[in-house]
Amino acid sequence: MADIPPEPALLGLKLAHLIAGGIGGLARSLTKPGGSLTRHIGTAIVGTAVAGYCTPLGAHIAARWVASPDISVASLEGMVGFALGLTGMSLCEATIRWVKLWRDGPPPGFWPPAK
Repeated sequence: MADIPPEPALLGLKLAHLIAGGIGGLARSLTKPGGSLTRHIGTAIVGTAVAGYCTPLGAHIAARWVASPDISVASLEGMVGFALGLTGMSLCEATIRWVKLWRDGPPPGFWPPAK
């Protein structure tokens, strides 16, 4: 049996996931008009990070959702990585807004329960 070469990786993350996420992050950045080069690079980096860490789980979830024996998890990874890269910055922006909201305390009436 021939030896299968190891898949290229960077810091334990598959290089294919990082590339798909970076392209997704860049595509998301280019759909927002204006902005600096720093913002475009930052968006691509965030998309790369989100895709790199979340693609393995996302591909397994997508494979269960598609539920077709003809489509393997490996074939879904590129699409899932791109989609996560595309939405990664939006998810991070929403998380930052949520943290800023809670920084000064929970919203009124949220906790403790009203008496």
